[in-house]
Amino acid sequence: MDSRKTDIQPAKKMRQSNMELLRIIAMFLVMVVHANFRALPVPTAMEINAAPMSKFLMFFTEAISVIAVDLFILLSGWFGIRPKAKRLGELLFQVLFFGVFAIGVCAIFAPGRLATTQADGSVLSRLLMLGENDYWFVKTYVALYLISPVLNAFIAHATQRQFASLLIVYFVFQSIFGWMFNSTRWLAAGYSLPSFAALYMLARYMRLYPIKLWQRSKWFDAAVYGGYVVFLTVAMFFIKKAGLRGGALYFYSCPLVIIAAMHFVLFFTKLKPFSSKIINWIAVSAFAIYLTHSSSFIGIYYDKWILGWFNTEPRFTFIIYTAALIVAVFVASILIDKVRLALWNLMLRPFENKENK
Repeated sequence: MDSRKTDIQPAKKMRQSNMELLRIIAMFLVMVVHANFRALPVPTAMEINAAPMSKFLMFFTEAISVIAVDLFILLSGWFGIRPKAKRLGELLFQVLFFGVFAIGVCAIFAPGRLATTQADGSVLSRLLMLGENDYWFVKTYVALYLISPVLNAFIAHATQRQFASLLIVYFVFQSIFGWMFNSTRWLAAGYSLPSFAALYMLARYMRLYPIKLWQRSKWFDAAVYGGYVVFLTVAMFFIKKAGLRGGALYFYSCPLVIIAAMHFVLFFTKLKPFSSKIINWIAVSAFAIYLTHSSSFIGIYYDKWILGWFNTEPRFTFIIYTAALIVAVFVASILIDKVRLALWNLMLRPFENKENK
């Protein structure tokens, strides 16, 4: 390995539509994975024997989409986080905006939901994400954002060998204690700051050190991802058919999930660069989709409707209804976020005018 120190100087920010498309697809996969084994129960051995094709499709859907969270962190690492108070403020304002929006929706269409929320924990507490399950991703990502200067400083001054050694040691540790045995609660199966930080640094390493493995054809990357999907689908189908657990294969800390996400990202980095105003326009607001369908106020209806259709509708009708819901939430979230963006820019205008004087 090259032992020269690497100066991490992020390139000037530009919206590469091939990577922005990846951001959109990653959010679509988040919605799919939530529509599957978050909204629906994992099939039992009895259910698999009764309807093998239907249950096989569920495992296939999970295998395709479970990389979604890792994709988002790898994307952040690929471009590098350059923390700014303005950007952090915008993110927190976006979360607050959609929290207030969700409360408003409940107040109009489901006032009973607000009453239930008040009984379980105050509305204000949930709005501020003080509950354990309130926007776990947002809180973990904000923590990553805050420590990113420290990570960037290490990356800038470590040799390639030091950097690689740290990644190897950490991922071996995580694979043993945060995946195989899941015996370390603070790793939380990949739902944690250490896991996010490791994925961030892994993507920085991939970007800064283009070793031969990263430089193979994009079709190699597609084959790795495709092979992972086939393996995970078949493995989980037969594991559950045998009445075993096997849920660790769906952990975000699972090495297979991480490798598949890595090659998914690499595939998009090797696409011919292009520029699309429409893709970039959508991608800027992609995070709003998560804030909508995972809201502690209204996210329950996303899962409730999907589960209801699953239990009452023929499978084809269920798929059509669920796909329509995903598209509807996707489009509505993007459009609502454009209002949020306009409001944010309006709020910033007085401060920008002062800076220009």
